[in-house]
Parts: sequence; C-alpha cells; structure tokens
Amino acid sequence: MTGHARANVRRSHAVPVTRDDLDAEVLHALRRATRTRQAFYVLVLAVALIGQVTGAAQALGIPLVVAVPAVATLELGGVVVMADADVRRRLGERALASRLLSAAIAAGAVTFNWTAHADHLLGGFYAGMSALGYLVWLIHAGNQRRDRLRATGNLPPTPPAYEIVGHWIRHPALTLRARTIAKTYGLDLYESLTEARTAITREHRNTAIARLLHRKIRAALDPTTADIAVRVYDLDEIAARLTATADYRGLTTLLATDLTPERIITANTAGRRRRWRRRQGHAETTRAAQPIGARPTASAPPSADTPADGRREPQPSPEREPEPIPDNGQHPPAASKDAVLTGSSMPLIDETVVARPDGRSESGADVASDDGEPEIPQGTAEAVAYWLRRDPDMDPELLAEKVGRSLRSVYRHLPADYPRRPGIARDRTRQQPRPTRRAVQRE
Repeated sequence: MTGHARANVRRSHAVPVTRDDLDAEVLHALRRATRTRQAFYVLVLAVALIGQVTGAAQALGIPLVVAVPAVATLELGGVVVMADADVRRRLGERALASRLLSAAIAAGAVTFNWTAHADHLLGGFYAGMSALGYLVWLIHAGNQRRDRLRATGNLPPTPPAYEIVGHWIRHPALTLRARTIAKTYGLDLYESLTEARTAITREHRNTAIARLLHRKIRAALDPTTADIAVRVYDLDEIAARLTATADYRGLTTLLATDLTPERIITANTAGRRRRWRRRQGHAETTRAAQPIGARPTASAPPSADTPADGRREPQPSPEREPEPIPDNGQHPPAASKDAVLTGSSMPLIDETVVARPDGRSESGADVASDDGEPEIPQGTAEAVAYWLRRDPDMDPELLAEKVGRSLRSVYRHLPADYPRRPGIARDRTRQQPRPTRRAVQRE
C-alpha cells in the first residue's frame, strides 16, 4: 500500500472527508492523467512514425535516412496545426481552417499507413494507432476548452447525475426541468428537483388564476381589458394574498363532513341496495327522510328536469284510470292507496280477488281492513315480505322495528342476495341450498 493510500485510509477512519479533500484528490488524479496522456502521445507518435517510415521505404523506395526526417516533419506539422486550433478555440474563435487542416493531415497519415504496407493487417495496426492518437487528442482538447468556458462563465456548470429509473424514466419532464434549473442556478441534485416541482406547481396555479381572472373581467367589461389585466397584474402576488386569506378551518369542516364513518357506511349500504334493486328489476325511487315509526311512502321516479344539485322537484303522482269491474254480484274490498307504489315496477294489488278467511287474498295480496288499511301479517316471514313489497329499499333496522322482531330474526328472512349491513356475516342468516356440480353443468 502506498503512502497516499495509507493517508486516505487514516483520514477516512479519523475524520469525515470534506470537499477540500475531494478537490485535492481530483487535482492529484488530474496530474497523474496528464503524465499518462503525455506518455501515450509519445508512444503513439513513435508507432505511427515507424509505420510511415517503413511504408515509405517499401512502397516509395525512399532510403531510411531521408524517410525518417520527412515523416517526422509531417507528424510534427500535424501536431503544430492541432495545437494552434486548440489555442484559437480557447480564445473564443472557431478556428475552422486549422481544424480542417489537422483533420486532413490525420486522414492522410491513416490512409498512407493502410495502403503503403503489403501486409494489410500490419498496415491496419499502424493506421489504427494514428487514428487513436488523433481521436484522443480531440477529446482532450474538447475537455480543456469546456473547462475554460465554464471558468469564464460562458458555459453552465456541470449538471447533477440523475438516476435513470428513478428520475428519467419515472419523471422525464420533471427531471429535464430540474437539469435546466441546476445548470442555470448551479444547484445540486435534490435542490434542483425541489425547485422544479415548485416551479411546475406555480405554473399550474398561475394558469388557473389567469384563466379565472380573464373570464370574470371579460364577463364584466370586454376581452381586451381582460387580456391587459392578466398581463399587468402579478399572479404570484394574487396567489400569495389568496393563500393569506384562505379559510382552512371551513374547508377542513367541509371535507370532514363527508368523511364521518356513519356517512360512509350509509352511502355504502345505499349503493349496495340500489344495485340489488336494479338486479331485482325495481325502478329507482328517491326516499325522503322519515321518522322512525312513520308509514313509508314511495316517491315519484326521477324526471328529466331534475336540478343539478341532486334534489328532485315534487312531481304529481300519475293518476291511474279505473279498471272496469265485472258485474258478478260481488264487491271487492277497497284497496289502500298506500298499496300502490308510484313509479315502481312492483305488482299492483288486484281489486277483483276474493278474500280468504285468514285475511289474505287468493292472489297472495293483503286484504284491506275495515278502515281501508291493509292488515299486516303476524308471521315474521310474511311480515318481512309484506314490508319489502311496500318498500324494497327499507333499512333492516326500520324493518325490524315495524315487524317487531330482532334484527337477527329479520336477517334470517331476507332474500339471499339482499345487501347485508357491514359486520353481519352471511353464516348468521338462513343458509341457501348450493347447486350441485351436475346441476351447474346441466344448466
């Protein structure tokens, strides 16, 4: 281990590495690379010179005493032209003539090494060495020119190295914006990303404010005045004042109203019941808030002129034309007006059926009592079916109160596909027979 490496190890274990230490290491690596590059130039130039001398002696028959100084002069002339082009470019000029002449000399040396040797493999080796030396010089000259331009302020600083997957692939627009900001203001990786996000948010905000301001002024005055106002007023100042006067408490209350557990459970249960009613073929009806114990009533179906806020205007119930009653000497009992659900696809009570002694009609409908109201069955299953015919969207809690049974007993007699309340398992309800595999295959 060298002394420099041991010093680095001791420094890494003793104190954290600072920016000055890193800069010192970079300077050391730069000096080492400079010495290595100079040795490389000498060796490449020597190999290219040997190739050109042997090629001139074999192809042109020139003695070595004459070929060596001639080829050396040609190589030295190419180096001089390349160095002159580098100096002029560092001074801010384009140096097109020097650059073109250096490229022509390099191309001539490569071509001569390739064609002057009978063994093209050996000639290709000499030609490749000449081309390699010229390309390395071009890269080094370009690096030095960029360093000078960056030091004089004519070139932006080196941007941070952004991640391929985390930045360029996932957020290409944001990364490109951050790279531009980093080159402009000299920010590091995370500062440029934060500034890019802030700039994009500010642009979106100012665009929305300008659009709203333009629409309001145009409605009050004229489009020209609106254009002037959008370009004159400072949108950042308007946004700052809006932020200062924002009612966070009111907005929080507005959002918290819809996030209460009771409202979420109610909306979820109502949505499942609506889907169940659509599967059963019932029409959508709007239920009004009713006190517990009140008789449920059916509302009219939604019309085309329903307001945008979700409230429905009261609609007159469509009157049904009376059906002709056969003259057979019997008078059917009067049907209750609550038994007909306006706007629902449930079957209507037949007015021509004959009542049975148990209070039920021949068709299964409830027979009205003396006061004109239908009698409620006493059995749990019959009562549940009765109230579901009256209101298919009735809550299970209200249904249990009307039937006079517990909620668990009501759940036992609900249809199998009726939406359950969250927390009530299906195994607590009545089990439905599962179809066998043969029955499913037969269907």
